[in-house]
Amino acid sequence: MYRNIKWLEPWNSLCTNENLFEEELHKELGKKHILYNKKVSIIGRRYDCDDFLFEIDNIDFKFAVVHLTFSGKEESEAYPKTKGYKDLNDWINRCMVPDYNEFK
Repeated sequence: MYRNIKWLEPWNSLCTNENLFEEELHKELGKKHILYNKKVSIIGRRYDCDDFLFEIDNIDFKFAVVHLTFSGKEESEAYPKTKGYKDLNDWINRCMVPDYNEFK
């Protein structure tokens, strides 16, 4: 479904095991985190840092950029840092395009 995204640097689709990043997210989420116990699907990542784009099911926003810590354990309530977007166009306009403009 998201294979037709026209990715802009530094964002891109994943070229590695998608399950690895979804599993890491679930390890890091504490019970008070907004994504706790939500179904997520990874879509892409920012390759110059540890930011990942997830589609979220059953929440006020449909997409989120999450900065994974790769600690392999539950983080405090403030981590992993997460920013929500109402839809894919919202993410493109408020995240990917500005990131591209800063990156180039």
